[in-house]
Amino acid sequence: MKYLLAVALFFFVLWIWRSVQSFRSGTQAPPSSRTPELMVKCAHCGVNQPVSESILTHGRYYCCSAHRHEAEAADD
Repeated sequence: MKYLLAVALFFFVLWIWRSVQSFRSGTQAPPSSRTPELMVKCAHCGVNQPVSESILTHGRYYCCSAHRHEAEAADD
């Protein structure tokens, strides 16, 4: 148990030391490189969602296939 506590204390001190070093040098974690994704509105219910998660049919975006089917049925 004594050795486990010593190892835990060693890693805690190492973590603190690295935190202080990175703060002094001014090197913070780089910002996220993800770019914002275009949001579109569902033609049926109006919910906003990313383009990658939407369904495009006949130039209109839908949030799910059920709304796409309902809109197609209403158009007929």
